[in-house]
Amino acid sequence: MTTQTLDRPAPTVTPARRPAAPEQPAPAMRPGKPRARRALWWAACLICGGLVGLVLAVVGTLRGRTPSQLRRGAVAAGAAVQLASAGFFAVAGSEGGGSLWETTRVVVNAPVSGVALLYGAGKGGEVHLGDNGTTAVVLDDGVVRAGTMFGTVFLTDQRMESDSPRTRHLAEHEARHADQWAAFSLAGGPAAFPALYALDEAFFPGAFNHFERQAGLDDGGYDTPSDCPSVAGRLTLASLGLVTGASLVARRRLRRPSPAPTGREDFSRSAS
Repeated sequence: MTTQTLDRPAPTVTPARRPAAPEQPAPAMRPGKPRARRALWWAACLICGGLVGLVLAVVGTLRGRTPSQLRRGAVAAGAAVQLASAGFFAVAGSEGGGSLWETTRVVVNAPVSGVALLYGAGKGGEVHLGDNGTTAVVLDDGVVRAGTMFGTVFLTDQRMESDSPRTRHLAEHEARHADQWAAFSLAGGPAAFPALYALDEAFFPGAFNHFERQAGLDDGGYDTPSDCPSVAGRLTLASLGLVTGASLVARRRLRRPSPAPTGREDFSRSAS
């Protein structure tokens, strides 16, 4: 007698489902945080690059450009150094009062003035506060010519007698230099004026310098030359402009792509 076996399917075990954990929403980014970072970045660019730096930073942000980490670090470091120098000058070398422009000039030039005052104090200079919002530091050595203006601090080796007509004229001359520092720093940062002054000095040295002429040659103790402005300087500057223009034109022509071959010449040769 045979027993017929039946194939029964193996029972399937369904795993028990665990209750799904409720999904936690991602932390929402506060709208004020990116705005604060953007405002700090713009402020740092304004401190380092003036209005030009601020405009470039705003345009880059609106176009969605993200500055590199190196650039952000350099700008942040430069802004921090300038703020520290300005704070030192506000404590040690500034004096309240004055007109609106004199106050603005002191504030804009404070980073450069702080560095100059720190240098003068380190060399044991004698500090004199002027009536026109400038500060003179008398040193025994370490100055160029009779003195140099840095922001609103005048480093000099000349004795500054307050009742001397020569001192009053020199103070007015240096105050105009302080105006130049403030105007160009506000436009392009604290490095704008010394760069432009050095460029002008390279072609128009001494009494031929346009910034010295604008500040007053007589008040600054310069002898007015007979051929002011310098003819040689103008010719050199014009020659440099011509060479630069010719170089740009030649470079543009070299970069111009050559016309692509049309194939007509090869076709005519094969047909003949």
